[in-house]
Amino acid sequence: MFKSLNRIRAAFAQASKRRCTARELNELPTEIQKDIGWPDRTEPDEIRLPF
Repeated sequence: MFKSLNRIRAAFAQASKRRCTARELNELPTEIQKDIGWPDRTEPDEIRLPF
């Protein structure tokens, strides 16, 4: 049971880091986003769960 809880906690922590990184990259100027190959700002059609 604790292994499952640890996996879920780790998945949430990883998803949180991903959201934070994406948020920071989205705040960069458009020119820099294009230079690094960051995709256009489009809203996803689906809900993604971290696990």
